[in-house]
Amino acid sequence: MKRIALTGGGTGGHIYPLIAVAEHLEGCECRYFGPRNAFSEAIEKAGMRISPIAGAKMRRYFSLMNAVDGVKFAWSIAQAFVKVGIFRPHAAFSKGGPGALPVLMACRLYGVPIVVHESDNVPGLVNRVTGKWAKIAELGWEGAAEWFPGKETRAVGVPLRTDTMRCAGSDPREAKAALGLDPEKPLILVIGGSQGSARMNDLVMEALPELLARYGVIHQIGSATYADCMARLGTMEKELAAGLRPNYRPSEFLDSDMASAYAAADCVVSRAGSAIFEIAAYGKPAVLIPLPEAANDHQRVNATTYAATGAAIMLEEKDASKETLISTIETAMGENEAMSAAAKRFAKPDAAKK
Repeated sequence: MKRIALTGGGTGGHIYPLIAVAEHLEGCECRYFGPRNAFSEAIEKAGMRISPIAGAKMRRYFSLMNAVDGVKFAWSIAQAFVKVGIFRPHAAFSKGGPGALPVLMACRLYGVPIVVHESDNVPGLVNRVTGKWAKIAELGWEGAAEWFPGKETRAVGVPLRTDTMRCAGSDPREAKAALGLDPEKPLILVIGGSQGSARMNDLVMEALPELLARYGVIHQIGSATYADCMARLGTMEKELAAGLRPNYRPSEFLDSDMASAYAAADCVVSRAGSAIFEIAAYGKPAVLIPLPEAANDHQRVNATTYAATGAAIMLEEKDASKETLISTIETAMGENEAMSAAAKRFAKPDAAKK
């Protein structure tokens, strides 16, 4: 039986594609090497054992915590050399992120063939470093190939889990009805990434009374600001016209309900990371608000590239207000059919298999 080491960490954008690829590695023993975190349960549920490797944050600015994480990083290298050596993988697949570096250092020492995958137009630091060691670099976007000179590359898209895609092709009206929502009312899905986005949440909460007058809203808030948003919602009850509150479905994290939410949505408001490929796979028009602080400004590049296909409208955070959010959503809804067709043309639903 072939043994495959999978590594990468930090966010759902790292972990979920690993799970998606593992689903297609039938007859192989897949093991995840990386820090235990909020996604460990999902990894184990997918049938993978976890070999814990200490996580060390890589800061590009001065902080006393860099000294602490320097020690953790040294320890993670030692762990990786021992645990990878015991597992003796036939190949390693990496999604990048700081958790992947010590694992791939060990794989390189042991001569294990490495495959890296980069989801963004502009690769992260770890993928730029470890890509030099890789046999092949798999890419979400064709434009990322320039960051891997002299390396074999393939633009395959971003691997999507079977569970994420289980409602693809469903009728939106039927999906809304299954969620207990008005099947005739347009529905907006708001997602700020697996960890949520405080500023996006503030923007949506500010616009909520006006949004609910026109649309239903499913809102993935994220754990960090969920309690604050719920407290704010409590103070807004009087602002909401009678009967509108049931049109708002806030959630800390959708996870297994994400597929139903995508199927039901008529438009998706999102950051501009890996979620773009999920949105495209469901053929949904999108309003993308790239994270300004994203490393190497990769989200803005993602959003600009995707918007150029006609499948999305980019709204820069510096220009975002409740008025511009509402007007941009209205524009996307008015161009729903054309944007949906563009999204479907862009979609790469077989990325995990490739």
